[in-house]
Amino acid sequence: MQERSTGLPARWRLSTNENEFGPAPSAVEAMVAAAQDAHRYPDCAHHSLRRSLARLHGVSEEAILVATGIDGLLAQVCRSLLHPDSPVVTTAGTYPTFAHFAEAAGAVVHTVDYHKDRADAEALATAARRHRAALVYLAEPDNPLGSALGADEVLRLADRLPESTVLVVDGAYAEYAATRPLDARDVMGRPLLWLRTFSKAHGLAGLRVGYCLYDRAATAGLDRGLEHYAVGRLAETAARAALDDARHLDRTVALTAAGRTHYQAELAALGCRPLPSETNFVTFRIPGDPRRTGEVTNAMRQRGTYIRPVRIPGRPDLVRLTVGPPAQRAEVLGLLRDLL
Repeated sequence: MQERSTGLPARWRLSTNENEFGPAPSAVEAMVAAAQDAHRYPDCAHHSLRRSLARLHGVSEEAILVATGIDGLLAQVCRSLLHPDSPVVTTAGTYPTFAHFAEAAGAVVHTVDYHKDRADAEALATAARRHRAALVYLAEPDNPLGSALGADEVLRLADRLPESTVLVVDGAYAEYAATRPLDARDVMGRPLLWLRTFSKAHGLAGLRVGYCLYDRAATAGLDRGLEHYAVGRLAETAARAALDDARHLDRTVALTAAGRTHYQAELAALGCRPLPSETNFVTFRIPGDPRRTGEVTNAMRQRGTYIRPVRIPGRPDLVRLTVGPPAQRAEVLGLLRDLL
């Protein structure tokens, strides 16, 4: 899509936070073996995957809803829990898909600003009370800044919301977080939806598999109008194999952390200001005139490397860059060094 819109071929696509280290070979092998059954519909209840996830998180299968990645989950949340004119609250400049689906459901979106490069939990809670919000959306760790509040602060936010408000926590990058992320025990007993995905740390973005951990008693109606056969047989098989390959996941997270530290040090040496990150990307400030941000990102595209300008009100100098292997990082840093 980016190549079509710009007319420029991409050697490195580092603007979408894909897992540059790839999926577990065992997941690929499992998917290939399952291909002979591609003519069969999947189990529309996704029982096998939900059973594996329930075992992983120590919850019942009833606490898990499967959908097509976090985007599919956000669509389901908004479709089932929102009505025309429902007020919702989110952070200005955070992952925009929530607001996209909320507005499609007829909701009214209210935003608050970041505070010191982090989501502002107090401002979110205040806005939720002021507007009597049906939903509050929080990306944790945050996209596009990469910062994390941690489970304790997220739970304090949840407990400060009105009783009728559901907190939607987008945990796409939870595996990468150094600050303690939520766990299933935090979710139970609260109107809190914890959205997870196989797209990032598990490296299965092309298969579109996501799931939600939630307490059905605390958040009723989430499965209203749920799409049947949401995840295909091959995708579900690969996801189950990825769950079983903890060694590959640990390796990916460790390699990403090392690459993140490397980028942050080298970017700082170039005069950029990298922000703290607990994800698989680094967001940094381009030095000098903020107009250079567009010039640098466009020049990188001309050289076959896609990085993303961050669209946050009042912060035109931010760029986001996915962390990849050493050879890729060396090439990208060489391009940035020449341009800066």
